[in-house]
Amino acid sequence: MQFVAIPSLTSGTRTYIGTVTDDGVSGGPYQVSVRVTTTNGKITRVQDNGTEGSIDDASDHAFWSGYGIMNSDYGMPAILRGKTLYDLLDMHIVPGDPEHTTEEIDAVSGATVWANAVRYAAIAALRSAPVSKSESTVLAPTLTEQTCVPNASYKYIDVAMNADDDTTIRYTLDGTDPTADSTKAASIGRSGDIGVRLSADPTNHPSGQVIEVRAAAFAKDGTHSDVVRQFYVFANPLKNAAYTAIYSGVSAEADGITATIVTESPNYDNYNYITSLKLDSAHSEQYADFLPELFSRIYLAQTTEGVKPIEGHEQESQAVLSAVQAALNQALTASKPTLTVSPEKTTYANADEVTVTLDCPTNGAEIYYTVDNSTTMTGSTLSDPTRIGIKYENPLSVSIRDIAGGTLYIRAAAKKDGKWSGIVRKDLTFAKGVKENAFVVDGKNYQSWSAASAAVKEGGTIVLNDDVQLTEEDKLPDVACTIRSADGETKYRLSGSPMTMNADLTLSNITYALGNLYANGHDLTVSNDVETAWSWTGYNLYAGSTVDSTAADTQCISVQAGDFAVIASGRGSTTHKADVDVAVGGSAEVELAGAYMGAKLDGNVTFHVADGVKLNQFLGEQSGGSITGNLTLQINGTPTLKSYNPTYKASVNKGSFGTLDLTGADADFITTNRDKFTGFATTVMPTA
Repeated sequence: MQFVAIPSLTSGTRTYIGTVTDDGVSGGPYQVSVRVTTTNGKITRVQDNGTEGSIDDASDHAFWSGYGIMNSDYGMPAILRGKTLYDLLDMHIVPGDPEHTTEEIDAVSGATVWANAVRYAAIAALRSAPVSKSESTVLAPTLTEQTCVPNASYKYIDVAMNADDDTTIRYTLDGTDPTADSTKAASIGRSGDIGVRLSADPTNHPSGQVIEVRAAAFAKDGTHSDVVRQFYVFANPLKNAAYTAIYSGVSAEADGITATIVTESPNYDNYNYITSLKLDSAHSEQYADFLPELFSRIYLAQTTEGVKPIEGHEQESQAVLSAVQAALNQALTASKPTLTVSPEKTTYANADEVTVTLDCPTNGAEIYYTVDNSTTMTGSTLSDPTRIGIKYENPLSVSIRDIAGGTLYIRAAAKKDGKWSGIVRKDLTFAKGVKENAFVVDGKNYQSWSAASAAVKEGGTIVLNDDVQLTEEDKLPDVACTIRSADGETKYRLSGSPMTMNADLTLSNITYALGNLYANGHDLTVSNDVETAWSWTGYNLYAGSTVDSTAADTQCISVQAGDFAVIASGRGSTTHKADVDVAVGGSAEVELAGAYMGAKLDGNVTFHVADGVKLNQFLGEQSGGSITGNLTLQINGTPTLKSYNPTYKASVNKGSFGTLDLTGADADFITTNRDKFTGFATTVMPTA
């Protein structure tokens, strides 16, 4: 029989580490390690000290985590709270044996094994020398483990803080110790935790940021705990190299120190970050005073290169840096290549030649590339440069080489020491080519849109003999004119980038497929023989432009066919200074708006909706949009309104605004639809 002396109860706060070997339920043996904190000799906190991370058996992990062995509310930490070493020695953890007269803990078979393991580890801890001690009797708060996330505006870190219920946690972010006047921990997120939410600020900290959080628990009598601190990092990816993803972690040893790192892509964009750094438990404890700060410097740099040792711990810091770098070397690879093209365009002309240049900032890396042509591809899978790529030597020249137009898909990756970087991709879209007589002006044939546009005279016509795709380099004529297809049944397609008008324009007998069309203060007529091509996004006609614009006289927009959204202002935060008259009729299907979101129409606007038009929506002022003058919506005959979730409102910014003129509307239309039009200050009805 061996008698063990039980130490006398100590005053203040002490922290101990205890480790025992346990067979687990099915996968052991494991080193069960716990961190035990006591206040005046009684247990106030029991924490996992690395056991969970070492459990590699699914069943054992389920008992440890799923059954909540270490749950602070109902697991062993809660059961052991308030107990002394003597109490732990006298405890019995059994599946409900009524013969025991001492304290029992009811548990199922596997959970009992783990519960006993925690108890034995806690006993071992309290029999050892403390790893830290304080004369404070207020338990210090715990903080969320050190974290590193990308330095992006939408990223944040929730730092949860926990302490005794009868204390108040206060914290600082400026490197000073908290006082009774410091900021109080508040609710964060939807978890019910209290603490502080740290947000990335790439504008003011483009190179990343380390935020030090210091916290302490304050009792009602004014006493407080020791200050705890932790470092949280918003970082940019490694510049001159990259990491492969190693989600399960990789370890390496240097100078007797074992470092384990995890690299992954938090944004799922092939940019991998160091997201976890750990040392073996012995050195984690030995270097606890400076390790979090040193790790924060590594997280910020995303490498050990150039990281300064912690003052006063230079030798130990260098040893840690060596171990971490040895682990990082296993994940290190080349950076993704940079891919640049010249010229840079949204859409290229059919005959354009494009120069492609590849580069990699990683010294010694080789670049491989592939080029897929949509006109010759079989299937939808793009070529993989890591499998069949061509080694890059010099800039290459590419073109579509198909009059139908199409897309070139360029992909590239870099390789160093047998490891591949992520893949970079660039898609080059080429417009359709046209026939030699694609454009006719005054009886003369042109193959170039720019030549035809320059040739047309005031009041003249550009006749289309082919489908035309305009690019961002193309522009609409500088004189008032008409664009139409040649006589006959074919309505040639006019498509391409958003365009801005430079003079009055009439569109006739075409299939419309342009992006946004900005009238820019000029008159626009869409004739009754125009069709609109099918589109996911629809087609917008703006009276204004993408910048401030002005109309010389009353600006007239007439839409007699097609499916359009017609907006009497410009786009975005622009001001369009004009009186605008919008007339929709014929077979047109439209959505109408006076002022776009955030835009200003400085003038009056009148909408004329004719009999037979399909009116799907009306908003005089969209959110943030404003009309300085009068708004009038005039209904004639019997337009068709949207049958589900209709919106016909004068303004979303004002309670009442503008005039609804129903003097020309049919009586049946008024009876059926009058109440669908809302927010108008005045409604004018037909006279009896």
